[in-house]
Order: sequence, then C-alpha cells, then structure tokens
Amino acid sequence: MQPTRRTWTAAAIGVTLAVFAPIVGSVVPAVGAALVLGWLVALQSVAVDRFRTTVDSTTISVEPSVTGAQVDTDIPVLLTVERPPAAAETTLTVSLSMPAAARSVPKKDRQVTLAVGETRATTSILLSVPIASRISFSEPIWELVDSHTAFTDSFDRGPTPTVTFEAQTLRNLHVGRGGSELSAFGQHPTDKTGDGLTPTELRQYIGGEPADRIDWKATARLSDAYVREFQTESDRELTLIIDHRSQMGAGSTDNSMLAYVREVALTLVGTAETEGDPLRLITVGDDGLTKTVDATRQPSGYAQIREQLLSLEPTPAGPPSSSVDLKHPDTTRRLAQQLTGDNSAFATKLRQFTATAPSYTQRIESDPLYGAVDYLQATTTATGLTIILTTDTNRPWLRETVQAAERGGNSVLVFLTPQVLFDAGELSDIDRAYSRYYDFEQFRTELEEFGPVVAYEVGPGDRLARLLSARRKDTASRRTASGGVQ
Repeated sequence: MQPTRRTWTAAAIGVTLAVFAPIVGSVVPAVGAALVLGWLVALQSVAVDRFRTTVDSTTISVEPSVTGAQVDTDIPVLLTVERPPAAAETTLTVSLSMPAAARSVPKKDRQVTLAVGETRATTSILLSVPIASRISFSEPIWELVDSHTAFTDSFDRGPTPTVTFEAQTLRNLHVGRGGSELSAFGQHPTDKTGDGLTPTELRQYIGGEPADRIDWKATARLSDAYVREFQTESDRELTLIIDHRSQMGAGSTDNSMLAYVREVALTLVGTAETEGDPLRLITVGDDGLTKTVDATRQPSGYAQIREQLLSLEPTPAGPPSSSVDLKHPDTTRRLAQQLTGDNSAFATKLRQFTATAPSYTQRIESDPLYGAVDYLQATTTATGLTIILTTDTNRPWLRETVQAAERGGNSVLVFLTPQVLFDAGELSDIDRAYSRYYDFEQFRTELEEFGPVVAYEVGPGDRLARLLSARRKDTASRRTASGGVQ
C-alpha cells in the first residue's frame, strides 16, 4: 500500500504543525498535528480493510473467444470485472497484460475501471499474433484507490488463459511415394495391416491384388513377387526428429520446406494425442540439438511439443550477426545464462523472449541429424518408431542417419522434402526437373532397403502434379513425333 500525493500533503502539514508547536509555545499546533496524523492512520486502517474486502469478493474473467486460431487472425478477448455492493467502496482499475508475442493494444483499451459504488464493468480487445506460437496472458494488474484517494495499492492476480496460433494451413500438402498420395496419412491403426505408414513385414503377393502394392526391390532380391505390409502407427514410443537447419528455409516464407514438414509433424502429434501414444521431440539446428522434450502421454506434454513445432524457424548458418540476434541459438543460450539469478523486471521481460527463441541444448560436431539419432539411442533403451523429417540435400549423411535409426529393431519413417520442388524456376526446364525428381525417387526407395524403413516425399502437391503432367505430355508428344517420322 502506498500513500497518494494528497496523503503526503496532509502528512507534511501535520509534521509542520508539530515542529511549530514548541517554537510558538502553544499546544494548539501540537493538537492539530495529532488530529491530522491520527486521521491519516484511521484512513489507512479503513483502506486496508476495504482493499481486503474488494480483493476477496471481486471476480475477474479473461475469456478469449477461441483457444486456437491461425496467425494474423483477430481474436476477441473479453475482460469482465464483478464485485458485490459491499465491496464497492473503493475505485478499482483492472488492466490486461498483453503477451510478449502479441501485437500491441493501447493500455486505455485493455482496462476497466469501477468507481466507488459500481459493481460491474467489461471491455473487449482484439488479440493478434504475427507468428505461430502458443501464448499465455499474464495475470491482470489491479490498481486500488480508497474512497478518500488517500491510499493506493497494486498487484497482479487473476486468470491466465492460453491461445495457440498456428501457421496458415498448407492447402496443397502432398505426402506420398513416387508421386502417389498417401490416403491414410494422419489416421491411427487398428490391428489390421494395409496401406499405412509403419512397415511391419514382407509377404508373398496374392493374385488379384493391385500391382502398385508390390515391393519391387524385395521382389528382385527374392526372385518372387512380395508385398510389404504397413500400419499407420503403433502403440510403441514415437520420436519426432525434425530438421530446422538453414537449408529447410528453401522456398517462400509461407511455403518453405520447414513449413511442409511442420504440417506433417503437427498432424502426427494430433494423432498421437488422440490415441494416447507416448511421444517425444528432438529438434535439430545447424550446430546441434535445439530442443528435446521427453516422451509424454500428458495433454500438457503434447501441447508443449505442438508449441515447439509452431515456434520453429530455420536456424541461421554461421556465427550470430550481432550480440542481440535472438534468432541465433548461440546468442539465446548466452543471454539465458547471463539472466540466471536476475529477478529485475527487465530480466523477466527478456526471459519471455528467450523462452521461445531457439537455443542449442547440445552442440554436435558431426552431422547434427545423425547426432540426434545418437542422442536418442543414448537416452532411451525402448524400441519404438523413429520419425525423421528433413530434406534430401545431404544424402550421404542421411543414409547413415537412417541406418543408425533402424538399429536395435526400431522402425523408421522418413519424410523428405525433394529439393527440386522448392527451387525457384526449376520447373521451367521440365527435362532437368524430372531428372532431378527421378534421382530423388531412386534415393527414396534406396532408403527403404535398409530394413523396417519407409520413406515418403513431402511437398507442394500442385508443383509435383505440374511436373509429372508436363513430363507425361512431353513424353507423349515425342512418341507422336517419332511415329510420324517413321
């Protein structure tokens, strides 16, 4: 509790009277000083009692209209303050504290004031966040003033709702193999096998089955027609290893490689949460691991994983551009260390940014993606399903990574973004683009020869369809021209 300027003025008058009493040789100033100071003490006692009544009886609600939305969407948030008439003998102002990632709203637009005698007030603001993240409101700020405006008090208290802002959904997301769409993506299995995600076993081909289910690599090795069975997921522990190195920034901002693998990862998180599958997360930057979340079945754990995925951005290659470049994990790590033990308001605000900014938890000198698999196998003994989301840029290391991941009986899913589908202007030369895509397809199928491994392509479906369609038309026109010559 703090005295107001009016109280300080009254106190100064009381002290002045007390000082002048012996000077003028009269008890009148002394009596006046006693009355003034006694009056202030009485006001303070009443203010304390009324402040306590207001705090104990007032109800505050902070209600976002939704708990999830896309970035750059305006979400109405309603602030309501109510108190009974018996607690209406003070002036109460309640202000919303805006999350650090949200767009600014003027303070006068996000606060309500109940004057003496008033019992209810509401206001509404529009919450908007420009980046994918999971944001929480801080506790509302209370400011109390007694009816004589002699004393005031302020503190934080109230609800802290959370809203998740997700990136714009990719409407042309393609997940498949060899240009064919994976229809079962995002669905959870029964005990049956079929066209799912996770490899289970090879079996001999049965006459009448679709020919596109034949595993031609296995057929060539075994001299008989074989089909590989799959199921969508398993009840084993799932580990997401997601690559957000600088190379994943290829493509436009909203349609980068990282945006596509993030969409796949979010779908897998949703499936795991629906079915209660244990899920862990490892994120990989240019110089090492940026985040690890232990295996969880808890709603809060799935929410933490989803929040981390939404906040991922490609890590910068090379050293930080400046000492305040929070997009660089090294800078974030150093700043977090420097803030340790600092409880100032400025340090507290900085921690809100470092909490969501990338920071290397473990530096890896060799290929970071391979190092993530090493880290996983060093920290868990459970057999599970390892899901790697990356690009085909560094194929030699990716081969080693997949081979390492399937050791010990683990199944492996690989989701790859073909570089050819993200290079600007590449589709202008159809022959060259198709040659690169064919080379990618050979590499993808090669990965599936390592054991219980299935590799999928992930990317813009419209660009892939345009490439395959243009190739077919080009091939048909060449055949027609060749026949005409003959």
